[in-house]
Amino acid sequence: MKRTLLLATLFVLMGGAAWYALNKKSESGTRNSWDMAFAVPNTGDIYKVFLADRKGNTATLERKDGYWAYNGDKRARDNAIGALMETVSKLNVWYVPAEAAEKNMIKSLATEGIKVEIYDKAGKKIKAYYVGGVTPDELGTFMIMEEADQPYIMHIPSFVGQLRLRYRLGDDYWTDRNIFNEKPEEIESVAVEYPQMKSASFRLEKVAEAQYEIKPFFSTTTAISQPQRKGVPEAYILQFEKLGAEGFENKNPLRDSVRALVPFAVVTVRKTDGKEKQVRFWPAETIESRDGREHINRYFAEVDQNDFLSVQDRVFGPIFRSYSFFFEGAERKIRN
Repeated sequence: MKRTLLLATLFVLMGGAAWYALNKKSESGTRNSWDMAFAVPNTGDIYKVFLADRKGNTATLERKDGYWAYNGDKRARDNAIGALMETVSKLNVWYVPAEAAEKNMIKSLATEGIKVEIYDKAGKKIKAYYVGGVTPDELGTFMIMEEADQPYIMHIPSFVGQLRLRYRLGDDYWTDRNIFNEKPEEIESVAVEYPQMKSASFRLEKVAEAQYEIKPFFSTTTAISQPQRKGVPEAYILQFEKLGAEGFENKNPLRDSVRALVPFAVVTVRKTDGKEKQVRFWPAETIESRDGREHINRYFAEVDQNDFLSVQDRVFGPIFRSYSFFFEGAERKIRN
């Protein structure tokens, strides 16, 4: 009995000593300490996020009316914003690193860290921290709060993988990849020019609410006299609601040589407010179909002689229609 009581007393004393040692180090590293509170649970409070690395690269993301803007003048990619908001709202300390590892972690944060600043609607900074490298198994990410001394290994519960990639910098990652993102009622006209198939080129012009007239693009093309197919122009306009690219190709070494070629198609959308967007398309990849014929699988696309992107035919194919497609009894296919 005495031996049992002695062991129980010793166990309690050892537990108390361990608790005291863990808490005596400092207020940092306790579950209630300020330097562990990385998360902003309510993303509705977030109106601006600023990211910067040690090389001078920056990204400013700002909440606008119904969307996020990137670096002031570009629409931010919805998926990237969604991943960032999930991360900042669910950040959780996985574990406190061993003291032997802290020195290298702090060095990594100082040389390779990404500074993160989060602001509310009034412009008040509500959170600031640094995102560093990852653990050897790439399941945890080093982070440290601004003005803190203690780094932590962070993760998101139920997510497997590193978090640093969600804070990455670069136009290609943050810029919206939607080439056309138009409300049908705001489209005044659509012009589709096929430089090597002039008779297939056309103009679609709005003549009344939800009513459109289809005309030849070139004056030398004979106008089709058959009636327009009912509902087809209206359905065609709907295709421009959301057409996105696979990715950016601005640094592709083939860009200049591709731009020097005659494009497959030139699509120009004019809106009711007078704004216009022109996109040129060149074949980038062809594949052979089951019947042995080749057709275009991917295109290079250049938007307003600015961004250069890669797009898929399965996404953009529905807008590559011929002039005759809109009329009863006429050939409806465009050969690509």
